[in-house]
Parts: sequence; structure tokens; C-alpha cells
Amino acid sequence: MNKIKNILPWATIVLYLAILLPLIGAKKKDIKCQNINVKILDETNNFFIEEGDVLSMLNDKGESIIGTEINSVNTNKLEEFILLHPSVKKANVHRTLQGDIEIKIIQRNPILRIINKNRESFYVDEEGKIMPLSRKYTAHVLIASGNIDLNYTKLLAQQKEQIGDKSVDNSNTLLLDLYKVASYIYHDEFWKAQMEQVYVNRNNFELVPRVGTHIIEMGTIENYKNKFRNLKALYEQGFPSAGWNSYNKINLKYNNQVICTKR
Repeated sequence: MNKIKNILPWATIVLYLAILLPLIGAKKKDIKCQNINVKILDETNNFFIEEGDVLSMLNDKGESIIGTEINSVNTNKLEEFILLHPSVKKANVHRTLQGDIEIKIIQRNPILRIINKNRESFYVDEEGKIMPLSRKYTAHVLIASGNIDLNYTKLLAQQKEQIGDKSVDNSNTLLLDLYKVASYIYHDEFWKAQMEQVYVNRNNFELVPRVGTHIIEMGTIENYKNKFRNLKALYEQGFPSAGWNSYNKINLKYNNQVICTKR
């Protein structure tokens, strides 16, 4: 008798769900999409893409989402389409019970702006991916210029073929070298505050600091971390006594040596 009493509540719940769930499913099929809500979730303080940009993308694609059955909206395809935008790092699209489509986006975070020898300009983000400049926002990041033969259109086409791949493109040596130096500077608060520009002179890199009138001849990026450590020692120990404007050039090309040329 006790067993029957214990089973009866559970049987009632199962019967209730068996009746209710088909009704909910049938009702959900009739729900039409009411709104498309776009949220930018990253904390980068960048403004490369906004809600209006995403809605314009969908309109240009001919996606008639508003007014269609919510269950017929293919959220996976929408995510793939939004990820084609070079400023978007991640996209998540899902349906709500109220009949809305919610789109959550994380933007790419640039760490370097490249100006090639044809004066074409574009960004490189934290993952080594390229992204275009924006008409409404400029990121204040390290600038690379000089003898740079990198074509944005070609790089972007290659990148679109590798969508979803988070690894840096190792096929382009110059792009990889610039990314390594920029990433090191970006993630070091000391150098991030000090360095303003990288100038490419053939295979050699020259660094232009924010403070002082000297040029830093880095050479190749071989042992670049050690070169930065040696340079930091000079900045912290040599410059306070000699003065920031005492030198014309600082040479880091040679292992474990910092050669300073006075004015």
C-alpha cells in the first residue's frame, strides 16, 4: 500500500508532463520572432561594431527574421555569418521563450596597426588575426610602418578560409614577427607605455619610443625578449643619470650588448 502511495505522485507528474509538453511544443511553433537583440559583451572599450551594424548585415543578406516562426530561425548559420565580419571574435545566437533572437558578440582586440609601403592600413589583433580600420573608431595601439609588403585583401581572403582557427598564420614571416613583437609590448605594461612605433628597415626592426629622441635598433627579432630585458636595464639604470636625450641611437643587434651612440 505504501509503495502505491509513493508511486502515485510520480505517475501524476509524468502524466501531467505527457499532456503539457506537446501543448507547449505546439504553442511554441506558433510563436513569431518579435525582436532581434544585439549585445556587445567584451570589455575592450573598442567600438568597431555596434547593434546597427549587425542588423544591417542581416538586412543586406536578406534575412527575414522578424515575423517568421522562431523555431525556423537557423541560429548556427546566423553565428557563422556574423563571424565573417573581421571585427567579430565570437558570436552566440539563441532563441528566447518570448520569441526574440538574442545575438551576443565579443569584438576582436587590436594590438598593432600596420601601415604598409603602399600606405594601406589595417589592424592585427591579440590572436594575430587582421581586421580593418573603422570609420567611427580608432584604436590607440602600436604602429608598424616602413618596408612592409603585406596586402590586406589577400591576408583577409586567407583568413576567411581559416575561420574558427585561432592559431597565428605562420606562413607569413613578416606578419608573424610583427605580431610577436607587438604582443610582447602589449602585454608588458612598461613597454606598452614606452613604445609608439616599429619601423621595418629591410629585415631589421627599429623601435620609436614615446619619450626621448633616440631610435632603438633592434635588428631581427631573434632573442627579442632578451633584447627587451637589456633595454629595460638601460632605461631603469642608465637613463636616469645620463638623461633621456643624451643618445641618438641604441643598438640591440648584438647578443647581451647595448651599444649607445651619443649625440
